[in-house]
Amino acid sequence: MLLCLGLMCPPSALAEGVVTRDAFAADEIVQPAVFPGLSELGSRSSALADFAARSEERLQLLTDLSKQKESLTEISEHFKNLTAEIKPLGSPDHWYVDRLTQYLNQFNKIRQDLDALQQKITLRQQEVEGIRAQVIKDKEFWYAWSGELEKQDVAPPQQTMALVKKLLEQLQASLHKTAAPLLQLQEQIGTFHRDVSAASDNLTLALGKLRKATFRKNAYSFGSGKFYRQFNSELRNQTKDGLTAALKFNKSYLQENGWLLGLMIITFSLILSLLHHYRSKLQETDEWHFIIRHSWAAASFFTIIAFWFWFPAPPPLIRFVFLLLAAISATSLAIPLLENRRQAWVLSLTALVIFLTSAFRLIALPQPLFRIYIALLAVIFIPLLVQQLLLSKKSRQSGEGRLYRALMRLVVAVLGVSLIGQIAGYMNFSNWLIQATFETGMVLLFAKMAVMLIAGGIELTTDLLIQSGQSFFREFGEELAVRLKRLLNFLIYSFLVLYLLPVWRLFATVSDGWNYFSQWTIVFGNFHLSMQMLVSAVITFYLSLQISWVLQGFSETEVLIRHDVDRGVRDAVKKLIHYGVVLIGFLVALSLLGLSLQHFVVVLGAFGVGIGFGLQDIVNNFLSGLILLFERPIKVGDGVLIDGEYGTVSRIGLRSTVVKNMDEAELIVPNAQMISQKVTNWTLTNRRVRIVLSVGVAYGSDLEKVLTILTEVSDQHPLVLKKPKPSPLFVQFGDSSLDFELRVWISNIDNRPDVKNELLLAIDRRFREAEVEIPFPQQDLHLRSVDSGILPTPERE
Repeated sequence: MLLCLGLMCPPSALAEGVVTRDAFAADEIVQPAVFPGLSELGSRSSALADFAARSEERLQLLTDLSKQKESLTEISEHFKNLTAEIKPLGSPDHWYVDRLTQYLNQFNKIRQDLDALQQKITLRQQEVEGIRAQVIKDKEFWYAWSGELEKQDVAPPQQTMALVKKLLEQLQASLHKTAAPLLQLQEQIGTFHRDVSAASDNLTLALGKLRKATFRKNAYSFGSGKFYRQFNSELRNQTKDGLTAALKFNKSYLQENGWLLGLMIITFSLILSLLHHYRSKLQETDEWHFIIRHSWAAASFFTIIAFWFWFPAPPPLIRFVFLLLAAISATSLAIPLLENRRQAWVLSLTALVIFLTSAFRLIALPQPLFRIYIALLAVIFIPLLVQQLLLSKKSRQSGEGRLYRALMRLVVAVLGVSLIGQIAGYMNFSNWLIQATFETGMVLLFAKMAVMLIAGGIELTTDLLIQSGQSFFREFGEELAVRLKRLLNFLIYSFLVLYLLPVWRLFATVSDGWNYFSQWTIVFGNFHLSMQMLVSAVITFYLSLQISWVLQGFSETEVLIRHDVDRGVRDAVKKLIHYGVVLIGFLVALSLLGLSLQHFVVVLGAFGVGIGFGLQDIVNNFLSGLILLFERPIKVGDGVLIDGEYGTVSRIGLRSTVVKNMDEAELIVPNAQMISQKVTNWTLTNRRVRIVLSVGVAYGSDLEKVLTILTEVSDQHPLVLKKPKPSPLFVQFGDSSLDFELRVWISNIDNRPDVKNELLLAIDRRFREAEVEIPFPQQDLHLRSVDSGILPTPERE
């Protein structure tokens, strides 16, 4: 008994606060109804020893925090360097938006690194707590089991119990040894995280103030003497400090991310070699001609775009170099897309302005000097752009350059407003207006390039798939490319709209703009419909339509046609696939809208009431369409006779059937009429049809010769079937002719007009050769009473 008490009350447990024997005495222990016997003591002690060995090994690994401490030291050094870097720059309230955003991103990157490091430590701490919980559970079990054995007057082996006690004590000591440094490191990370958050929040607050002050006067006007008193030695020193800080080379950043630069060089070389290798193939795609003309610029642009987001918060100088390379390559790529040299000149000038503005922002040009730069920019560019606008008007052709001139007018207006704003002291407004305008123009240009690039990729891919010989792509490849391009345009320009929201300061970030619009809600009683729900439902239904189209085309080209399935069956299967997929998409869309099946049943009930009042014809036509689809009394391609007019069924829809007559006019016939009224289907079981030609010859003609000629003409025609054999018949004695009929069969009703024409021409030719006369209609007139004045007399003769 004393051994059990010693087992449950080790000194280390008391120091660590672990539940002990006294604690078990204070609280009731819910013991299992049945404990194992003494025979299982050895196996359970061995299992405990294995658990202790594994736990000790794992705790040793968890105790090793050298990598985590090294990471914390690197993050701390980065934070100290960043703090020292921004200290000479003064209050963030006087910074540019670019500088605020740049340093804010770097602080946020540090905070993300700390969060990731904290998460790793937390996972280790959770693992330690898991081992601790298992140790406590084992202690409870062994204590209760020992007590149960004593009640049964069974003495447990002292050696085994001593071993159990030792193992649990060692585990508790190891747990205490492991938990202490983990808690200490967690506390250090938490303290450091608060410092980083404070610095980040300070920049966030300054950025918010700057954006809120966009439409406020926040600087001296050009007519104020205070504005000119700012040009002093302090201003010159600020310029030098900004230039020095901008040109400061961060070697540690390059050392940490040098592998990315090497990977960029490899990617650039690979893209360039691929463009040269497949040059002839890419020239077949119209959308990629501008890439082939400037392959170096294309490789540079693609490489920068691909790796830009991989660099964690790049320093200002590296960011500026990337921006410079991207602007040069993008301008070189975009020039071939323009209509004439004037537009190319304006684009090059725009790229130069973006470069100069970025350079001045890089060196944090003091605000008075930057305001002078913006004003000079407007003064110089307004006359140049007006001149280009007038030249474009003189040389314009029908509709050419209309968008270009509209953009020029917009830029001139923006520069004019910006100039007035700078003169009046609305510095933030003027700077923001110019920056947003130029950035919008470049984003639109990039969007156009992206559309053309991806469209060219789609075109090239579909061409390769069509050439591969697969039936689906050979039949529907072009339509697939068109659908993908439409989807591409929608996605790119939708993202473009969201991207421009923070540019024009309507929202702080793209995600804020999306969250705002997605939370729009329409309330119908207790039902709330948000914009996000509506967009999700529309996308789901759209995808169901596209999936239906793909499945229909694939089933037709890859399955049904290969197995020689009848066209009517193919159409029926395709319709069933379409209805099934669209129905599933519709139900999923309803669920995304928050409508349960119960609500849907209510809607169907209301729909049923509507049927009783005015929709019965529509539902009747819909059900008749289903009957036509399953029973198939008519199918697409059948030749039918409706109201005495022959035509070919071109489509069987939900409400009506489209029949195209011989004049290529389309008859819209309700499905109910196709079911309830008489319809002659000439091709229900087969397309064979009989042609009956009526021929009349003059009285006195050789009848046997006529029958022989008719027989020979029908036998000589290649499309006339031998079985049933042609049948020339003498029908009757007509008023002015002897009437014959030539009855022949052909295999395809579509050939009936041509065969009939050819047979009639052949009969006429043979009758002329055999001198068989085809009489004109003749009538004898018998006069009973005639005026004597009409009869001829010798004098009149």
